[in-house]
Amino acid sequence: MSKQTGIEITERPLHVKLWTRLNVRLSHKDRLMFTKYLSVLLKSGLPIDNAIETLLSQAKGPLKVILLTLHTTLKRGDPLAKGLEAYPQVFDLVYLNLIRAGEASGTLQTNLEHLVEQLQKEHDLRQKIRGAMIYPVTIILAALAISIGIIVFILPSIQDVFSALHAELPLPTRILLWIARVTTESGSLVVLCLIAFFIFVIIIRRIKAVQPMIHTILIHLPLIGPMSRRVNIGRSSRLMGTMLVGGMSIDEILPIIRTVLKNALYKKMFIRMEEEVSQGESTSAVYAHFPQLIPPMALRMIYVGEQTGSLPEMLLYLADFYEKEIDEVTKSLASLLEPFLLIFIGVMVGGLALSIMMPIYQVVGQF
Repeated sequence: MSKQTGIEITERPLHVKLWTRLNVRLSHKDRLMFTKYLSVLLKSGLPIDNAIETLLSQAKGPLKVILLTLHTTLKRGDPLAKGLEAYPQVFDLVYLNLIRAGEASGTLQTNLEHLVEQLQKEHDLRQKIRGAMIYPVTIILAALAISIGIIVFILPSIQDVFSALHAELPLPTRILLWIARVTTESGSLVVLCLIAFFIFVIIIRRIKAVQPMIHTILIHLPLIGPMSRRVNIGRSSRLMGTMLVGGMSIDEILPIIRTVLKNALYKKMFIRMEEEVSQGESTSAVYAHFPQLIPPMALRMIYVGEQTGSLPEMLLYLADFYEKEIDEVTKSLASLLEPFLLIFIGVMVGGLALSIMMPIYQVVGQF
């Protein structure tokens, strides 16, 4: 029984089966709030074990399992990072290494503050991108639903009229009627094909050999390409800046950066940077070999940061700059996508209208 929290603490969580531990998941927001509350409790003067007990007294679900493991880890005399290592699917290498560096240097609370800032920025970015995508996705889904309704329910009834009049249907109308017939007669097969297609796309995206090709195509697309550059430069700069401020060396940071980034092109850049920096090259010199990924302004800022000994501050400033740009783009995304949406809906609705009107004009012309 803990005197501080009045709850019973057992050693059992450390013996949870590996499969059970690996199935523990925390949302990005829950991880952010856990880090924030732990930072506040440590800042108030509580020892780390008492801070974990305090959080444990209020935790529920997966977070409670994690906190129980952390508590028994600390009671056993191991560092906090040791307990966090049991949940690699929750705490990535950036998180773990900042905690290790903080415990080793006595700056755990400060490093937790750095983590809170980084996680908050990532959370805000995700929310902005999701919010910006609601309007275009809603419009596209509505247009598809209306089109499917016309093809499946309206066109077949019109076909009966044209068949009675012995009218020859134009090719676009015959194609749509074939789609309607396949959808109504083999609906389950269509659903299975769609599911198979989505599974295929998911598998292809996860094949490492294909990822560079996919990311190369995406980075050259309008709107998507510039946004991808901003996101990757902003995130990598914030991670590097945060870890440098947290007391880690550039040699320790680069292997972590390449593992946490999702984009294959930026991963390749950091793999090369890891190799060349270990041989004495500067980070800006490596960035200069990738002009398609790093704009000249970002390259110049990193170079200045290296020359003036203010690289961590410059990287964090660069991250702030690109995050503000992303914010501006997401706010205006609806107006930027509007012309493409209008063209998409116009082609779809116009094609359906022509498919229906063309046979009507043919029938009228016979009289």
